[in-house]
Amino acid sequence: MLDSAKYDPLSPKTLDDIVGNKETWSALNAEIQTNCASNTVLVGPPGCGKSLFLRMALKNRLHLHIECTANAGLRDVRDSIRTFARGGRDPARNLRWIVFEHADSLMADTQAFLRRMLETTAGTTRFVFECKDAGAISEPILSRASIVSVAAPDETEIKYEINRRTQFKLEAKKVDAICDFAYGNVRTAIQNGLGSLYAGVELPHDVFYEILRSRPSATGGDEKAWVLWATQTETKCRDHGLDLRDVLRLGWSNHPAVNATCATWPRLGGTSPRTLFFDCVKSLCGKA
Repeated sequence: MLDSAKYDPLSPKTLDDIVGNKETWSALNAEIQTNCASNTVLVGPPGCGKSLFLRMALKNRLHLHIECTANAGLRDVRDSIRTFARGGRDPARNLRWIVFEHADSLMADTQAFLRRMLETTAGTTRFVFECKDAGAISEPILSRASIVSVAAPDETEIKYEINRRTQFKLEAKKVDAICDFAYGNVRTAIQNGLGSLYAGVELPHDVFYEILRSRPSATGGDEKAWVLWATQTETKCRDHGLDLRDVLRLGWSNHPAVNATCATWPRLGGTSPRTLFFDCVKSLCGKA
């Protein structure tokens, strides 16, 4: 709802409106528009504009988008992919494109199927594997594609975009708080900004501190109380679209186990936030 034109009238309309990675997007778009692009593995953190760029760049090209998260085997769409990929170029002799969003979810046998498609349709079709971790893409595909890496926008860019999209109506301290908990994810930052502006939703730091105030006594050591707190915390974070790891970062900044966990965050393809959170809670139980 908040991403509708009513609440977000200044959402990106052109490639120049995408926050961050300007040179990379410009170069990749030039290759697409001139039919010089190869198969591509597009790598970057969540919310940095990968999907937005692809939608804009391929707007006037024959293209097929496949969401892989809930369909890692592509069992129901393999025939559609095969038929589309084998089609000819458009009347202007432009290539056709197949985009696999969250391609790091694809199973090994599925990637083997796609690798064969890359070879047999090279004259008419290009494939894009959009992912967070290039290591999840098989070597045969990587060897037949260009790897394009993009970074999360920096703090200044995100703050400006929050202000622009909310028409500079938020207080500076609110913008700072939203940016602090976005970790480079522009999509999350904008949603929190619009939510704060139009719906009066709680800011991330307010929710986190409420969670920390409700944690079990540091001296109690009651395992059931910790399990209950952890479960309720997971639910609250999911409802507010927040990251469980931030609970650890704020609540136990000097704890060795938590510090070791935090050190793994930048690792692409690492353990999920939920697993990290519950592993740490287990180690913290009675030792906080």
